[in-house]
Amino acid sequence: MITLKFLGTWLKITGVAVLAAIFTGILVHSPGWRTVITTVIALVYFGLSAALWREWAAFRRGDGGYSYQYIRYGRDE
Repeated sequence: MITLKFLGTWLKITGVAVLAAIFTGILVHSPGWRTVITTVIALVYFGLSAALWREWAAFRRGDGGYSYQYIRYGRDE
């Protein structure tokens, strides 16, 4: 289950990065700025991919991973 979530999230991030690179190529005409913006896009993409990979690998090893719970505290009456 976590593998499908990981794959789905990674594909979404990849799609957004590809769209950002395409828009950069269309909207930015200066080669210098295009290089800077594409480098930033690549760094963000690889950073997010590494973070997703670490979380997935930790979950697969049994180290846990991030879990979120909603806890409701109430008074016993």
